[in-house]
Amino acid sequence: MPLRHGSPPATPIRTAEHLLPSVPAGVGEARALVRADLAAWGHDDLIDDCLVIVSELVTNAVLYGGSAYALRLEDRGGRVYGEVFDPGDGVPRPRSPGPDAPSGRGLRIVAAIADDWGVRAADGGKIVWFSVTDPRRRA
Repeated sequence: MPLRHGSPPATPIRTAEHLLPSVPAGVGEARALVRADLAAWGHDDLIDDCLVIVSELVTNAVLYGGSAYALRLEDRGGRVYGEVFDPGDGVPRPRSPGPDAPSGRGLRIVAAIADDWGVRAADGGKIVWFSVTDPRRRA
């Protein structure tokens, strides 16, 4: 049996999952759910960062992803892991819009705020994920 290097994946302490319609009003609904979940978990210091990240990811899911998307959050102690699944084609990539462009900065904003983020293929679509560490727990 081969040995695995590194730490095992963190086991979630709490998990919240939401299935939302892919409509513009769903972005505000996703933010409200994130705020409520993180407040209930005692992650008040992460709410603002996670709201911005989820807003960007959900906006992309609404614009490009299909008729619905799933939002999942996990409390992993001092870290929040989140993901947005949508059934849309294509792989989101950060863009370099001009200074006057009205959009195209979302994934750069996610990269600037999140400790880590990425995209992976999923059955029937894709998952864009992120993780943010509670500033009180950073070494």
